[in-house]
Amino acid sequence: MATSDVYYDPYDYAIDADPYPIWKRLRDEAPVYFNEKYGFYALSRYDDVLQGLLDVETFLSSHGILLEIITDEPYDVPMMIMMDPPKHTVLRKLVSRAFTIRRMADSEAMIRQVANELLDTVEGDDEFDFVGQFAGLLPPTIILRLLGYPDGHAQEFREIADASLHVEDGEQLSVKRGPLVSEDGVIANDAFAILPDLLEQRRRDPQDDLITDLAHAEIEEDGVTRSLTLEEIVNFAQLIGSAGTETVARLLGFGAVELDRWPDQRTLLADDPGLITNAVEELLRYEAPSPVQTRWVSRDVEFHGVTIPRGSKLVLLNGAGDRDERHFPDPDRLDVRRTIDRHLAFGYGTHFCIGAALARLEGRVGLEEFMKRYPTWEVDRSRLEMVHTSTVRGYSSVPVRVR
Repeated sequence: MATSDVYYDPYDYAIDADPYPIWKRLRDEAPVYFNEKYGFYALSRYDDVLQGLLDVETFLSSHGILLEIITDEPYDVPMMIMMDPPKHTVLRKLVSRAFTIRRMADSEAMIRQVANELLDTVEGDDEFDFVGQFAGLLPPTIILRLLGYPDGHAQEFREIADASLHVEDGEQLSVKRGPLVSEDGVIANDAFAILPDLLEQRRRDPQDDLITDLAHAEIEEDGVTRSLTLEEIVNFAQLIGSAGTETVARLLGFGAVELDRWPDQRTLLADDPGLITNAVEELLRYEAPSPVQTRWVSRDVEFHGVTIPRGSKLVLLNGAGDRDERHFPDPDRLDVRRTIDRHLAFGYGTHFCIGAALARLEGRVGLEEFMKRYPTWEVDRSRLEMVHTSTVRGYSSVPVRVR
């Protein structure tokens, strides 16, 4: 394979602001890329990334799913996203109870109500922060209600989610994060300190929420049936709360920015709101909120004549794959009427995002309610602020002028 001087650094703010030119060069010039500074390989073509997502025997999550925390030994952390089958399968079945078709259908009215309550707070303003005052608060409010939290914790969860993933130029590369619950039962994160009381309440008085499901859940382990530990429950709450907050906030933020950049597409949605469902899929393809997935390689594997050795860190650039012209014609054009067979924004296979249906619902309803009030808007691009992490990408602040 021909050599290339292309350089990709997931921690470089300048690259992260617009990674697509470099991702295209990776696809064309270095489909199997190696970064010497951080010691990782990267796949960027759609078919290669899809293979990496599907092959959970070769590409493991149990050694860490963020580049800066991957180790040669698997983590002993009871968090589903950092497990491989069969352990992952057992816990995934439990969490899937929060995202049943019935619960999603029942949630639409609540999401619409919360969206309008948030938009009411900026009613009459000529300008406001689309993410800070709307898109960043909608998903944590919804996910915490599904969990069974009392109202009033959305902003706290948003700040925790932002801070937990933020990295400064790879400074956390060797950091191994400690447990959320100590051996003596102390919960490290204040946002989850009320969980023991909530669990006790749900054991006495079950409700239609995920905390009730977790309080009464039982799993079979080595032939013995047991309840979930407090640490397992806290890890569930953190995973669902953080993932449900970060990705949807970024999706909606991208929606505001890109629909302003492509006003003809915005006009199509304003004229025909029925297109918003497909527009959400196109926005996910065009600007994946989580465009970088990382795995540990369990055996030597070959792509395009290059062997990626066992023990390597492998970055799967699903955001690059979704801009691959080998799969999507004219991929750098936002087209809300595009026919999409399968995008990779939610991953694929065993680790497909368990909250995808909720994310799609929040994205659709959020855009519907916003565009009912504001069919046009103007983004102040000079004041856009981005979130910088090794896996999540998007805006933390999107100033919009609506009048």
